[in-house]
Amino acid sequence: MQPTVMLPPFPLTIEEWWWKEAVQRWPEMSEEKLLNLFRHEIVKQSDRFNKFRNFDADAYGKRDLSILAYGNFYFSRTWTAMTFAMSEAHCFRGWSPPKKGPVRILDLGAGAGASGLSCLRYLRSKGVENHLQLEAVDYSSKSLAFLKKLHSSKNDLWPDSRITTVKQDLNLSPSTENRKKFDLILLGYSLNELQKEDDDESNYTQLFSSLPDLLKSNGMAIITEPAQADLCQLLQHESNKLVNDNQSIHLHSPYFNGMPCPLAENQSRYFSHEVRKFKPSDIVEKINRPLNLEIREVKFGLSMIGAAKPVEMRKENQVCRIISPLKKRKGTVSFIGLASDGQEYNYEFQRRDLHKEELNDLLDLARGDILKISACETEVSFGRIRLQMMNQMTPLFMPRIAYG
Repeated sequence: MQPTVMLPPFPLTIEEWWWKEAVQRWPEMSEEKLLNLFRHEIVKQSDRFNKFRNFDADAYGKRDLSILAYGNFYFSRTWTAMTFAMSEAHCFRGWSPPKKGPVRILDLGAGAGASGLSCLRYLRSKGVENHLQLEAVDYSSKSLAFLKKLHSSKNDLWPDSRITTVKQDLNLSPSTENRKKFDLILLGYSLNELQKEDDDESNYTQLFSSLPDLLKSNGMAIITEPAQADLCQLLQHESNKLVNDNQSIHLHSPYFNGMPCPLAENQSRYFSHEVRKFKPSDIVEKINRPLNLEIREVKFGLSMIGAAKPVEMRKENQVCRIISPLKKRKGTVSFIGLASDGQEYNYEFQRRDLHKEELNDLLDLARGDILKISACETEVSFGRIRLQMMNQMTPLFMPRIAYG
């Protein structure tokens, strides 16, 4: 099966830019000492996120070390997650740039710009010719300064674009009074920072409730979150709550016809997230050698909320999104899919029915791919759909990165 869309890889020139910034900051250090400095900081950043949930400016945004360690190690994956999300919005969910005037983009919790700049790069790579205006909001003025510097240094990646920055804590929701509206609102791995230790979700809900008033009539909010069960479940619950409370807004992704996430509603064994193959940069490889972290996949939760009605799919099991790993057993290959009727099905091939090339194509499918299934046999009692031939599956959304 051929991918439905090829995506631009993370630019080598940005990888080089982040490393150059680090070398200029600590010119007296050898490469190995600088790598070790980043390794220690990355462990601390991981602990801040996973153990202490500490996101204040003193812990991250005021320190060159934290920002440069993030830029050299995590930036490319945050960038890539938004590239995949943007491609779904643009190529499958019906978002399109305005026919006239600029594309106005609001990046909430922008940090050093991984999501916002990824969006600019994606739009230019897909031939969008409108002037691009990005408004980046973050509590860290130092992070925003890195964003502006990177944008101006690599202007060839996003020509005819302009950035403005706003220093503001997302715990204080952006004012919607006399506010311009946006074609795209991005929240790239930033909503989880609003959660408090006592599970108080009021700031999270408050920010969500401000989104409808900031969107144009064809505008879309694209939200990515770390692929952790509690964070992804919360994202889906809040997305559903928002559209239930606001008739002018609709749920577009991750599933179909505006339906809420059944995995979150039914407490499924799976939680809704993407798993995409990723080729790490040389610097990421070097930093990671003693850490042995997972760096060859990008995993993220996803939600899309828009003012326009979602693209309509037939409410039957002919369209599904893969929500599990591919399972290769002695006699079968299978995956779990969430179908457009809201049900989970086990889609199964007998290996004896597949040629070697077909088996390889099947195993190349990724969690998050969207498929159309035809001429299938369903065992209703077991929720199993048996397929005999690969041509019974047609990819509707199967993005891949165009690595050289």
